[in-house]
Amino acid sequence: MILNGYALTDARSRRLKARKIEALLGGDISGLALLDLGSGSGLLADYFQSRGANVTAADRDRETYLSDAPFTRIEAEDLPFNDATFDIVVFNHVIEHVGREEQQRAVLREIRRVLKPGGRLYLAVPNKWAIVEPHFRLPLLGALPRPIADRLVRLFRQAPEYDCFPLSRSELLRLLSTAFPKVRDVSTDAVHWVVENELTGLPKHAINAVPAWLIRLIRPAFPTFIMIGHAPAP
Repeated sequence: MILNGYALTDARSRRLKARKIEALLGGDISGLALLDLGSGSGLLADYFQSRGANVTAADRDRETYLSDAPFTRIEAEDLPFNDATFDIVVFNHVIEHVGREEQQRAVLREIRRVLKPGGRLYLAVPNKWAIVEPHFRLPLLGALPRPIADRLVRLFRQAPEYDCFPLSRSELLRLLSTAFPKVRDVSTDAVHWVVENELTGLPKHAINAVPAWLIRLIRPAFPTFIMIGHAPAP
């Protein structure tokens, strides 16, 4: 989503991310109705369209939108789509820009509404306890009290305020449960995908040597959480 300049346009990194999303959703997305919500530059939408999905992109602004996939402008948390329209909604690093918990709950309810029975939500969000906050690149910014975080971004990043609301793993699971009765944490699957597809040499061998139980143990400290929310099947 394009909010205060956060749209990403690096084609290579976006394509890798799109491949990872496709894999975590189970592989074949051809013929499925897919909503890329908070589409930003549209490079993810381009990839999903190339894989045969019927893609709709949606965002508050199309200023940096580069894709030829159909685009819908959205306002606030209401989605201008009929009930049960999409098989998949991709909500990739967007929910932290929506607003506070009330707004986050509202948009998740809307996503649930526009998903078909048995549809899936892909959601990725930064960990509020990340050692380095990804948007402003300041240590532990997401976990600090809001007044302190605002002061830090004004002082070190010349921004008016800290306008992101990242989540801890427990907060995210609780939030998702308000709209989705079944949620699957695929964060460790994402780690394995990155290791196999993006790393080589010593880093790859080192991470592959880490026991699976240890990776699960440190999951709450991952910099990013990735969840699949399942709409109830008919």
